[in-house]
Amino acid sequence: MARREIVVSYAGEESAFKFAKVDRAKLYGRKERVILDENGQRCVPAYLTADGAALVPPGGTAHVYVDEAFETIERSLLSAVDDEGKKLETTPSTLGVAQALEPVRAERLLDHLVSSVYQLEAETLGSALQKALADGDLFECRYNYRDGYDPDALFLLQNEEGVFALVARPTGFGFIAREAPPVEETAAGDEADDLDDDLDFSMM
Repeated sequence: MARREIVVSYAGEESAFKFAKVDRAKLYGRKERVILDENGQRCVPAYLTADGAALVPPGGTAHVYVDEAFETIERSLLSAVDDEGKKLETTPSTLGVAQALEPVRAERLLDHLVSSVYQLEAETLGSALQKALADGDLFECRYNYRDGYDPDALFLLQNEEGVFALVARPTGFGFIAREAPPVEETAAGDEADDLDDDLDFSMM
């Protein structure tokens, strides 16, 4: 069984990190509104059927996959195909498998949408990577939490709070700029617009 660690390699050294997901609740805490009945018991949500004849409690519904004949298909039997119908090969999980780090500029990160943030705790940390992170360098490698068809990008960085990994995907969009027509400037000594002489603010 693969180790549940993010393992990277840089300058011939491997580094391994334990990771924990950072979410809003961990940063700011959370509040929960609890609804009680007249006996002080906690209420649970339920689903009312369209005809209003039944209340379906939590866990009473589920999503299933069906074929053209409306026969149920197990999720394990599903597979991804390309535009020509050929089966795509899965990319294995990268957890526990060393991934080569590549130094990148900050602009590279701005071309991605971050979906998850991990706080890392180093199990082993190479001296070269430790120095590069302390100097503010940014690194990128491939990341797959589990077997899949489309790996994410993982950006590794460090700040005063510790070492973090940002899991992201390319936005697919490029920056554009509106090309404004050049403004024609009136040269010194040129006569002003004739309309200026026609304005008499005392008439307003």
